[in-house]
Amino acid sequence: MKFVLALGAASVLGWVGVANAQVTVVEARPTAQATPTAQTGAPAANQQTDLYFRLQALQQEVLELRGLVEEQAFELNRLKQQRQDDYLDLDRRIGALSGGATKAAANDIAIPADNADDGAAYKAAYAKLRQRDLQGATQGFSQYLEQFPKGQYAANSQYWLGEIYLVEGKLELARQWFERVTKEFPADRKAPDAQFKLGTVLFQLGDKAKAKALLQQVANSNADAARLAKDFLSQNF
Repeated sequence: MKFVLALGAASVLGWVGVANAQVTVVEARPTAQATPTAQTGAPAANQQTDLYFRLQALQQEVLELRGLVEEQAFELNRLKQQRQDDYLDLDRRIGALSGGATKAAANDIAIPADNADDGAAYKAAYAKLRQRDLQGATQGFSQYLEQFPKGQYAANSQYWLGEIYLVEGKLELARQWFERVTKEFPADRKAPDAQFKLGTVLFQLGDKAKAKALLQQVANSNADAARLAKDFLSQNF
């Protein structure tokens, strides 16, 4: 009987031991799985942070692009206004010359008797300009310069070509013709006007330092364009 009880007690203890061993194994599983769960939280947080900063960077780029568009729109409007001002200035000059407002204007279309061919060629080109036929005037002045490169109306023809290209928005061509007047005919009465126009063209092309220097020279002179140069300097520098 004692042997049976002892055997039964041993069996119970063995079962308890086995049960304890099973409980230990079962409890160990959640502990082993807790570590990967904690580790996956960090990459998720890093991804959210990265997305946040990317969003901020995109918003900044949008603001910069919007500002660039506004600047370009402002510059476009300024250039349009400049084209209109140039055309009005050209129209005013043509009107002054055709109306004989000043002695200098009258000389612009006079034809000397001793050089009728020279004067006739220039007058034909200038007639196209008065008619607002810019293409015809361009051809006429260009042909005049081919026939009479040092003619008495050569400076005038170069100047009007610069004016025409300026009105058409062809700034580089306008610059070339105005510059030719100032270099080839520095003593001509058209030279100050050409220098003033050259300064405004260089300003539009972005060479503001050279533009300012040229405009100041005109402003300090006694030329008719001095007032225009002073006004341009006060408005843009």
